[in-house]
Amino acid sequence: MALFGTQRDAKFLASINAELLNAIIDTEIEFFKLVVEESNSNIYGESTSKTYFDSILIPVLITKETKTGTMDDYGHSYTRTAQFGISRDILEKASFYPEVGDIVKWDDEYYELDNVDANQYFAGKNPDTWPNGSDFGYSVSVLCDAHVTRQTPTNIRKMRFGSPDDGQTYKGFG
Repeated sequence: MALFGTQRDAKFLASINAELLNAIIDTEIEFFKLVVEESNSNIYGESTSKTYFDSILIPVLITKETKTGTMDDYGHSYTRTAQFGISRDILEKASFYPEVGDIVKWDDEYYELDNVDANQYFAGKNPDTWPNGSDFGYSVSVLCDAHVTRQTPTNIRKMRFGSPDDGQTYKGFG
């Protein structure tokens, strides 16, 4: 049996992560969740008009790549990719899970999620699938790969944490 990697060790790591993300790094992104039921799509799964829930703020670690300029028939444009690392505990506290197609606003750019992956485990053990029980390991974070999109989210539906007018808007984690 392993000496380290127990749930007690995982809770200690989670408390350090929470303090690091919320008090020291303090970088939040604005997340727009896609409403799949209200986004009409064609036979290829593409949609010209999508509907999003009102945004929420989520603290993250960001890895942003440099811009790559392109010239085409429509003029000059650029592409950029970024990766957003979100603590699993923060997502559970917010009752939120990012999915492909969601939109992130950060640094005056809108990013569309291309891939969502949750394979970072404390001590390399997934507590849900490790054969020696769930007393060891911990799912640390969710990584979201995204690219800059020209579209800004329209058809935003107020839902999650109220509207900005009623004082109940979600303000992040403190």
